[in-house]
Amino acid sequence: MKIFSQSKEFIINAIKNGDVTIAVYGMGNIGLPIAAIFANSGAKVVGVEIDKERVKMINNGICYIENEPELNEMFQESYEKGRISATSDLLKGAKLSDVKIITVPTLLKSSMAPDLSAIQTVIEQIGKGLFKDDIIIIESSLPPGTTEGILKNALERYSGLKAGTDFGLAFSPERVMSGQVIKDFTLNYPKIVGGINEKSANAVVALYNSVIKNDVIKVSDAKTAEAVKVFKGVYRDVNIALANELALISEKLGLDIIEIIKVANTEPFSNIHIPGAGVGGHCIPYYPYFVMDVATNAGITPTLIRTAREINENMPNHVVDLTVDGLKEVGKSPQLARIAIFGLTFRGDAKEYKNTPASEIITKLRMMGANLIAWDPMLKRDEVLEFFKIDFASEPEDAFAEADCVIVVTDHSSFRQLKIANFTKKMKMPGVIVDARHVFNPLEVMRNGLVYRGIGRIPKVF
Repeated sequence: MKIFSQSKEFIINAIKNGDVTIAVYGMGNIGLPIAAIFANSGAKVVGVEIDKERVKMINNGICYIENEPELNEMFQESYEKGRISATSDLLKGAKLSDVKIITVPTLLKSSMAPDLSAIQTVIEQIGKGLFKDDIIIIESSLPPGTTEGILKNALERYSGLKAGTDFGLAFSPERVMSGQVIKDFTLNYPKIVGGINEKSANAVVALYNSVIKNDVIKVSDAKTAEAVKVFKGVYRDVNIALANELALISEKLGLDIIEIIKVANTEPFSNIHIPGAGVGGHCIPYYPYFVMDVATNAGITPTLIRTAREINENMPNHVVDLTVDGLKEVGKSPQLARIAIFGLTFRGDAKEYKNTPASEIITKLRMMGANLIAWDPMLKRDEVLEFFKIDFASEPEDAFAEADCVIVVTDHSSFRQLKIANFTKKMKMPGVIVDARHVFNPLEVMRNGLVYRGIGRIPKVF
């Protein structure tokens, strides 16, 4: 059922009654949960995914995303009721659906300019299969101005229809985190909608009102909605970079950054972040480049944003420097050392390793000739061997056994339960702990006879 020109009440009821078919383009960690949410609310959902193995699994009732609360239950219920299916045919997905939600990734080219190729491919096929009164919603993060610019123009060119009049077009940024997508999408945060015109915005607001339990905020236009998403990411990147730079300064001044941050943050207007090994994931490492690209094209030099990105991108190198320094203190070199990497994902307790700092750290140490082994409770052996090409321990104890050095790259909560005394018993002493995520107490590490290194932390302070 076409709902573009209908009232809010009509749209909400149409979703609930199963009269609307929604195509979700990109059935990854974001797309599959969104598809399950709408299907669970009554809509018919077609997942459009180029990975044919994923398509096969969906059509066989298999939810392939793990560690996502509520997802499997919602998916299974929707599948059993015949509300969710999948196809790898992008054009077919467009023709079958009344609403198209795009969640495909926006990456970076080797030049660090935004790579819009994936979404442009989707837009072309949607345009060719577009009908009057269809609605297109873009959730993929984009440089501000992309929806109202090249994407709208492409849709009109391929369809022969007029955006905002013949079909609805809006940008609505995803505001979710892996491991809590369902709750983030439906409850935790307001949904943002920016249409290319008022009619588009109102239709999409009504659509989201059918599944969102929080507010749905309508902003001025699609470009504003795009900026909301990437500006927030830049804000986080800059503040993380500030914490990292303060940590580097603290090391040179012989200060403990964690003590300083804890005390400074007792004032309500101070919220210094905790420094770490670097910034990874699908979002923060990309968004500064989106903003820098549009800023440069507008004749603005984004000095602060660029500097922050450089600081954060250098943090894995600093972790390697700390490792070399710690090994030197115990009379060892990385060329002859066995080094255990604890944590490969970019964030604690999340099964995500896109742009993880661990990759750069592993690459640098491997170039030095180190003997490497890894442990991560979120990953499986075949995943680690394929992506990181590093030996993987079956248990954490197997990773640090006979190791000269352990580097903590990710702050998984389970790491905090590990006993430092066990490290001392099994490591090749004298050993080194490089804690790049402030998981362990430095005093406890040193009391157990290990050399300690941490970002912004000086052993002599303790």
